[in-house]
Amino acid sequence: MMFLTVRLHQFQNHTKTYDLKYRLLNNSFVPKWVERYKFSQSRGDDISTRDQFYGLNSEWTAEKTISIINEKVDQINNLVPDLIDRKISDPKDQDTLNYLHSFFEQYHGKIDSWLVDPWWKDKPRELRAIWSDLNNYIHRLEGYRHGDPIPRIKICWYDTPKTHTFSDSDYELFEPGLRFGRIYSLYSDVGKDLKSLTYDNDDHHLDFVPPTFYSSDCQLIFHTNNDEEIKKIKSDCHNFYKRNENYFLSKGYKENDPKLVIGSIPIAELVTKKSEKEILQDLKNYNRIQGVYLIDES
Repeated sequence: MMFLTVRLHQFQNHTKTYDLKYRLLNNSFVPKWVERYKFSQSRGDDISTRDQFYGLNSEWTAEKTISIINEKVDQINNLVPDLIDRKISDPKDQDTLNYLHSFFEQYHGKIDSWLVDPWWKDKPRELRAIWSDLNNYIHRLEGYRHGDPIPRIKICWYDTPKTHTFSDSDYELFEPGLRFGRIYSLYSDVGKDLKSLTYDNDDHHLDFVPPTFYSSDCQLIFHTNNDEEIKKIKSDCHNFYKRNENYFLSKGYKENDPKLVIGSIPIAELVTKKSEKEILQDLKNYNRIQGVYLIDES
């Protein structure tokens, strides 16, 4: 049986660690994810941002995130003068967040296209990392639109190429809701899927990019959507599609298209005797990802 251990630590004290042990689930996508995980490890790819903790500790606030977003905008404008002419001041200003995200989509490009895009030919290397950071902080701030973010930890490997695509059968495994203690696949494309467009109120900047590529990137969830919440997610996404049906049809996506899938694929489940409350209390004391380890106990 295969298990995954995610080891956390304190930024202030690397020897203070906390292990979360997960049992890999028995679905047809899990071996694909394991192969991508091993690929990232074989390349020596590093975890891109080790502090992607959301709603779990007091290190992050909306105000701090806003400040960093505006710093990133200044850094980009210093390297490419006057490129971005707006900043953010309120986490509920989704229009500005959509505007800033559109720059990431345009200039960072789809997946690894920045490697061949002529625009990048004379641009400094550090610009790409700044774009990537800006994107992460935009998504972090979006979590504060309706209060505190959903408790979760995102794990992404920097520079692992996105080359493998979902099969038709993979789309059948997507779940619209989240369950406490599970690891889920993470959206690995540049753009927005149906759920993101819906909840970002992004009718004016429609750039639908279905979940196409998968990678070793994933997220650890510490929240459960109840039946009513899942029903609402489905209803909201249906209504968004209907409101923008002409756009989707122009792109070749009828409402029953499998690529209009909502949610993500479950990969693993937490093995613990602790209650959800106890786990959340424990996680308050940690703020960095130290490592992710695959273990075969068969």
